[in-house]
Amino acid sequence: MAALPERPPWIAVGLISGTALAYEVLLTRLFALVHWHHLVATVISLALLGYGASGTFLALAQHRVRERFAVVFLSNAALFALGMLACFALAQAIPLDPQAVSWEPTQLLRLAAVYLVLALPFFGAANCIGLALWRHAARIPRLYSVDLLGAGVGALTVVVLLQLLHPAVVLPVLVVLGLLGTAAAAFELRRGRAAAVAFAVVVAGVLWQRGAVALHPAAYKDLARTLDVVGAQVETTTSGAMGVVTVVRNDRVPLRAAPGMSLLASELPPEQRAVFVDGDARGALDRSSPGAPPGYLRDLVSAFPYAVLRAPRVLVVGAGAGGRVLQALAHGAREVVAVEGSPQLVELPCRHYRTFTAACSTPRAHWRVTEVRAFLAGLPQAFDLIGVSASADLAGTDALSETYELTVEAFAQYLDHLTPRGLLALDGPTRLPPRLALRLVATARAALAARGVAEAGRHVAMLRGWQQFALLVSATPIDPERAAALREFARTRAFDLVWLPDLEPDEPNRYQRLAEPRFHAGAAALLGPAAGAFAYAFDVTPATDDRPYARLFTRARDLGEALGAAEGVGGSRLDAGFVMAAATLVQALAAGALFILLPLVGRRRTGRAGGHGWAWRTPLYFGLIGLAFLFVEIAWIQRLQLFLGHPIYATAVALEAFLVFAGLGSLACQRLAEAAAPARLRLAVVAIVVIGLSYVFGLPTLLYRLADLPDWTRVLVSIALLAPLAFAMGMPFPLALRALGSEAPGLVPWAWAVNGCASVVSAVAAPLLAAAVGFSGLLLMGLTCYLVLPAVFSRSAAGDRA
Repeated sequence: MAALPERPPWIAVGLISGTALAYEVLLTRLFALVHWHHLVATVISLALLGYGASGTFLALAQHRVRERFAVVFLSNAALFALGMLACFALAQAIPLDPQAVSWEPTQLLRLAAVYLVLALPFFGAANCIGLALWRHAARIPRLYSVDLLGAGVGALTVVVLLQLLHPAVVLPVLVVLGLLGTAAAAFELRRGRAAAVAFAVVVAGVLWQRGAVALHPAAYKDLARTLDVVGAQVETTTSGAMGVVTVVRNDRVPLRAAPGMSLLASELPPEQRAVFVDGDARGALDRSSPGAPPGYLRDLVSAFPYAVLRAPRVLVVGAGAGGRVLQALAHGAREVVAVEGSPQLVELPCRHYRTFTAACSTPRAHWRVTEVRAFLAGLPQAFDLIGVSASADLAGTDALSETYELTVEAFAQYLDHLTPRGLLALDGPTRLPPRLALRLVATARAALAARGVAEAGRHVAMLRGWQQFALLVSATPIDPERAAALREFARTRAFDLVWLPDLEPDEPNRYQRLAEPRFHAGAAALLGPAAGAFAYAFDVTPATDDRPYARLFTRARDLGEALGAAEGVGGSRLDAGFVMAAATLVQALAAGALFILLPLVGRRRTGRAGGHGWAWRTPLYFGLIGLAFLFVEIAWIQRLQLFLGHPIYATAVALEAFLVFAGLGSLACQRLAEAAAPARLRLAVVAIVVIGLSYVFGLPTLLYRLADLPDWTRVLVSIALLAPLAFAMGMPFPLALRALGSEAPGLVPWAWAVNGCASVVSAVAAPLLAAAVGFSGLLLMGLTCYLVLPAVFSRSAAGDRA
């Protein structure tokens, strides 16, 4: 047996762990560019699948791997570094279409293929970390802390890189960092130093020559389809942590973006530039000059509220490229406050195209780079109009995408910031049967009820065009004078009224005629006295901050019914994002069961048994940790989105805090005597549960009261809140793994596999569970898992039962 190295490969473990976490985050951005950004859960689960497969491999290989520690470590480090690039290229070659997953079963096989291919680099990284933990069992707490601290640095590093570089450039940078980890391992393990350095230099040189990785967006992406038109060309591209913004011009085939424009419009759109974020359409830049906004903006469905407003003070939520700002100016708004979370989008009208469009060149328009909920917190001013664009993908790929701008709490916040006769206006795409439109009606009713309004129907107006709808929610009842003005707006533009307090029977289905007036029937049912008994084929109950899935209309039972329906009948009614999440969960469960059971079968064949009952305690204990840690972490990331103003900031801060302070918690266990481990575990679990419960019941109120603090102060508050919880959460894993390494060292790789597979399942199951029980319920489930740990860890457990 080869002699043990003098010390573990600390630097290599930290570098590889950090690069693996950075690659995981980067994949979410690359998926957004190639497919859809809604595949985040898939990316997280495939990363953790690699960790689960690693534990199984190590458990089955046993001493053959352990005896060749240095060679296996270096080989897997190289596999990780090169696999990041090679596996992503291979995954791009698989013709996956997330839009078609609901009705084309073969897409599920392609999803599985992408899933397995992209898990390979993480398999290599996990083998390195798992080998180090297994080889140096006495130093598990310290090694695990290096693993977590390295991952924390990687989370911060990739956000900085994405802010500075295009994602296609960041990938080669991470490959170089992976090669540095390989070279560091060669020096620390005193094996193949010259070869490792030469290999790293050669590969880095090749990457430098090639530059950015070639990205091949799917043919169904909006940008890809636009560039297929004769004469289309990319004019501007900017990149940041929140997305890649692309501007397209076409001088041969004029671009026309006018969602919800009346067929009786008196003007056509002017010269435009199409705007895309990560390849998805995000509106257009209209050629305009100060004082002369385009006239077609007066004939859009979204102009509905201006029929009853004169010189209003307007808040535009999600201002994008500035079309809604120009619309407000065209209707004589005395002031327009435009709120947009993406700085790259704000730079278009306010910097790059300032001479092309007037959306940012008038003193009446004021732009703010933030999310609207954070902007409104503590803001004393009131608006005559708050306009929200409720976009949605008609295939439902965004079903499990959190949308905090469309929850009951968001509506209540909007209504609190309206003048006495102010209006909340929402518009979005129509879909048959209607879904989003009816959910927003239900949300408006719930928000009005929270303000003591008993007859919500008197405060609501709604109309629809051919492909768009507009919903108005009034702070006061809509009087006959306003109703007449709204009716006249609809008549002169051939829009169909869906709801008005005094709507006539023949008005809802007059112009864009449907076989049945479904929009009106749904709205009437939701706004009537029996709304609570409204039975509908889709879930249109209001979204809340605890369950912010405003675009999820599929229920769990709908999936079962669709599977039993005739081919092509049931699947098309399902949200593609929900189907993909369910399919990924099934794949994760199957892979997890396989990877957990294989080492058990191998151990029985060889007759190896674990002491102190670890044969049954290992899968239970480390499985519970895998579920609990991810449930708590994901719930916290969602809670911080509102507080910090954007998902990318919440994810970066939460990951950084959890990983760094959990790493410090693990480090604090290194010098702890093994006999004291049960007491320390009980103390850690008590701290986790007490802190977690206090956050469940008090955190939303606390964060809301602190939401008007400066940005950096809010970041520090978030870290301060997370630090004690994460510190305690960093202890249960290394305490048990060190005990396992002492009493049953052969089961350490199995524990690594179980923990990884449980994390795979929890990452995929979390959004599905949150959609059912909310993030508070998800957090409580995680805390319950932690509560069970001390009983499982107890030394009084029965002997080996395997």
